[in-house]
Amino acid sequence: MVSTPNAPNGLFERIEKEAENTCLYKRIFLDYTYGIGKIYTAEEIEKTKQSPSFEREYNLKYRGKIGNVFHTKDIEAAIEKGRKYNPENFTPYYSSTSRSMGIDPAYGSSAFGIVVTEWADGGVVQILYAEEYHRPDYNEMLSLVYDLMSKYQVDKVYIDGANPSFIKSLKLQIGEEADYDKVIARYKAEGFGAENATKDMMIVPVNFNKEHKAMLGHCKMILEDGGGRIAINPHKFDKLITSLRTAVDNDEHWIKKPLHIMTYWTHFAWR
Repeated sequence: MVSTPNAPNGLFERIEKEAENTCLYKRIFLDYTYGIGKIYTAEEIEKTKQSPSFEREYNLKYRGKIGNVFHTKDIEAAIEKGRKYNPENFTPYYSSTSRSMGIDPAYGSSAFGIVVTEWADGGVVQILYAEEYHRPDYNEMLSLVYDLMSKYQVDKVYIDGANPSFIKSLKLQIGEEADYDKVIARYKAEGFGAENATKDMMIVPVNFNKEHKAMLGHCKMILEDGGGRIAINPHKFDKLITSLRTAVDNDEHWIKKPLHIMTYWTHFAWR
């Protein structure tokens, strides 16, 4: 088998990560350095490095195909801003800003995604946490989310409304009214609207099927506005960056990846 690296977690990356004593294959990795002076010159390589697909095409990085949602220059601007902070240095005791969490509690073939963001000084949204979990245990995720909420002292948690069982479990864990759907229905019946019903909630359900286009546009706006208002540390969140690079919208169906879905839900907090 021969291939250029494509998206992360694919067949080739899984084979690459197998232990030497169990892998069935002899693995050979040929990056661009093997071709310098043979099939291309050093000058050609320096020019090619300007391409956003260089790392995938020439340097064995699993980046996936370039998507059509976010512009490369905006992603690079977010990365440059991200180099200026270290999310591991965060401590809530020295922070007076707002933080929110986005959760995609997907199961089955999808991954469970979590992102925590902070509204930092200068109007920049810093990514503090971004991870996805494949086929996770329900109770383990419930415990993890609760621990992250405590660690980052989040003000709001935005979660896909398509998974009411996880929402209710999380609400019960923090002592919030679990029958949120009845609360929302009551507000609607009294003419106050669903947005007022969720205003005082810490765990806020979001109707992805209805809101996904608005959230996508909002995240794109934040990424582009004023030279960019999102900061992503490239040493900590490479999978999130890959998700942004490969996000695709074909007008009829948004081809989504768990981590960048979560950035949309999380940034929903800053509308």
